[in-house]
Amino acid sequence: MAPRFQRLALAAAVSASLGLAAMGSDGFIGVDGRHFVRDGRAWYVCGANLWYGANLGRPSNPAGRARLVRELDRLEKLGVNNLRVLGASEQSSVPKTVRPAIQTSPGVYNEDVLAGLDFLAREAGRRHMTLVIFLNNFWDWSGGVPQYLSWTTGKPAQGVDYAPWKDWNRLQSTFYTDAAAQDLYRRYVAMILGRTNSLTGVRYRDDPTIMAWELANEPRPGERDEDNDVVFQTFLGWVESTAGYIHGLDSRHLVTTGSEGYMGCLYDDARVKRLNAAKGIDYMVFHIWPKNWRWFDAARSEATIGDTLRQERDYAARHLAIADALNKPAVVEEFGLDRDGQPALGTPTKCRDRYYAQLFGMIEESAGRGGSAAGSNFWTWGGEGRPPLLGDAPDGVGAGDMPQEPPGLNGVFDCDTSTLKLLASHFAVLRRRADGGGPSL
Repeated sequence: MAPRFQRLALAAAVSASLGLAAMGSDGFIGVDGRHFVRDGRAWYVCGANLWYGANLGRPSNPAGRARLVRELDRLEKLGVNNLRVLGASEQSSVPKTVRPAIQTSPGVYNEDVLAGLDFLAREAGRRHMTLVIFLNNFWDWSGGVPQYLSWTTGKPAQGVDYAPWKDWNRLQSTFYTDAAAQDLYRRYVAMILGRTNSLTGVRYRDDPTIMAWELANEPRPGERDEDNDVVFQTFLGWVESTAGYIHGLDSRHLVTTGSEGYMGCLYDDARVKRLNAAKGIDYMVFHIWPKNWRWFDAARSEATIGDTLRQERDYAARHLAIADALNKPAVVEEFGLDRDGQPALGTPTKCRDRYYAQLFGMIEESAGRGGSAAGSNFWTWGGEGRPPLLGDAPDGVGAGDMPQEPPGLNGVFDCDTSTLKLLASHFAVLRRRADGGGPSL
């Protein structure tokens, strides 16, 4: 059954015009109400975050590309069909940022890392996996918004710890109205969407291996207590205009925000709904980070896991209810939790497993009744990486954590037997539901 879905796409930076959504045919992922479809069948995200895939796949990787191939083979065996990956990084003076970066200076691109993205896309496609590619980052760990502002203002990039939280947020929010920064960002977006994969000869905008483009990783409006409504409206305008710009360049792929949800919408469910109702946003995403949000204390894991599970359930339920009301699919595309007490490999993951299991149960329950839950991407796959190696590892990736976090903090490794069992079981449930046609088809 073909999807019924059409959307209003803004022509690239010029004017509004009516365009068709990705229709879920020819291998592309489409949307039909609350559900993803592919070639007329229901499709669910059985996903992992592999943000470092392009860096691991670059030709200059001194350890070779073989590790990326091995990791993809492991993920395929686990049942993974979707990878959320970093598709943009900007060289920055901020310590502990992604290196090598794709954009070394304004409009100057590192072909080596782009070739790594080509390799990742080819190898993922060979395994029937799809990619969600984020095109910017609100945070400084990959350059992101702080680096764009540095390039346009001539001032040093401001890492997240360089200023009080609200002051830092206020500074980053100027990105949305900085015309020079927007021009640089859109030039990058146009380059990626128009790129021809050096290994397959397929343009990215024509490649069904790509499921969706994300405006940025965890974009936030900025916090200004005195005028948060105005701040949010400015942010919403940027979301709609940027989504329209992407759809104007590429009518075949889905677009989503990359937002955390409530925590990225000035702590207001109504704003979450407004954000995900925005023109050009094809499906909803949200993130759950219990430690960052002070629900969970790894040093007191047993004492804090009960409240963590309660808050996780409430957070997920509220977002799924919003997606139900919007009649759009929802993906929990980032969620992670420390090991029980410390990040060292071999430390038990009992709390993490409970946290994963509850979320998976909610997704399965929603999908089973025809609700909006359409899958998840756990953060993050560490695979054969072994802490304490990080950027000093031979392949430049090591344990697979972000460069600003302790190695092993949230990683799922190939020896984490209990977690792997949970993941495989959950993905199998979603695959069986897809094979059965799904509740809407």
